[in-house]
Amino acid sequence: MDFKEVVYQENQRLGKLMDEAQVQSLYQRSKYYILMQEITAKLTPQLPADEPILAYLPLTNTDNTALMNTGINGLAYARSKAAREYVEKFHDTRGNRLMVFTKRQILFLVVVDFLEDNQYFSYPYSSLQSIFVEKYQRNYFDEKFRRQRFTCYFVDFQSEAHVFIEALSEQDYQEFCRIKEQISAFTAVPKSNHVQRNSRLDRILHKIGATAVWWINIPFFLLLVYLIWRLLSVK
Repeated sequence: MDFKEVVYQENQRLGKLMDEAQVQSLYQRSKYYILMQEITAKLTPQLPADEPILAYLPLTNTDNTALMNTGINGLAYARSKAAREYVEKFHDTRGNRLMVFTKRQILFLVVVDFLEDNQYFSYPYSSLQSIFVEKYQRNYFDEKFRRQRFTCYFVDFQSEAHVFIEALSEQDYQEFCRIKEQISAFTAVPKSNHVQRNSRLDRILHKIGATAVWWINIPFFLLLVYLIWRLLSVK
């Protein structure tokens, strides 16, 4: 390598220098990458040798269900060194969750709980009677009064006594479908237009919960209409 080649390489490096925001973004991505390696290293030995991890699907409070992972429900004990370091680095308790797919099962874990006491839930494909999927859309106006559309997909399934319910963004749902198509045992699980519960009590509790959510949303909607009306009436 001669003098010119060295100088030209330096020019290329200088042209790719990042600003402060880009540096912070790269640093944050690096931390998450290291976290994923730690989770994989801890989870893999607990799986059979012939059952490697095939895919992941991350869930957060920003794009997915936040009701059960914020406020009082978001409290978590971080007593182990790994869990404490996680909370300090990411300022998160139960917000970041992970679906892990193998050829035999879906594993679901809350990151801080997994680091704290190795807690996760297993949903073998063979135990899933069906997967309920419902598309939900709502139109709204942004701060510039431009019409926007919010879309998500509610996914619900049960394995023995464990019920999984989550809201997936458009991107999450497309990735979920892609993973489902690539795993033969998962592909065999049919989609359904109704919620499947293994006991009558579970079905009753599900209907009560769904009804409660509906009635809770009505006052919120009326309040929103009132606030918009007041805003438009201000001269």
